[in-house]
Amino acid sequence: MNVFADYLMYIKVIVQRWRQGSEDDFWREFSTASGKRLMYTAIVDRLAQERKENDSEMASRAKQEYGDEFSKVFCYKKNGACFVKVKACDIAKQYRKLKNITDDMDTES
Repeated sequence: MNVFADYLMYIKVIVQRWRQGSEDDFWREFSTASGKRLMYTAIVDRLAQERKENDSEMASRAKQEYGDEFSKVFCYKKNGACFVKVKACDIAKQYRKLKNITDDMDTES
């Protein structure tokens, strides 16, 4: 992805979070303990950390659910060889796809 595409994707995610509740809810979540509103970069950092934690949990769920079949389902081919996926974000993305869970941050690449 290019920088502009990343920017647009995070704007979309921020807007979605904004619409999940009230304006007060949003700023309660994205403000410092003293009440100062976070800037764009800090909000993106917090959302990225949340995404990382969610992907990790989903990857663990996939490993547990698929058990011995995990290495057959969560793999990719490179130069004719098959490799088991190890990155939580890649596993979570495929798990969401298998379970028909929509996620606007998943890209087709």
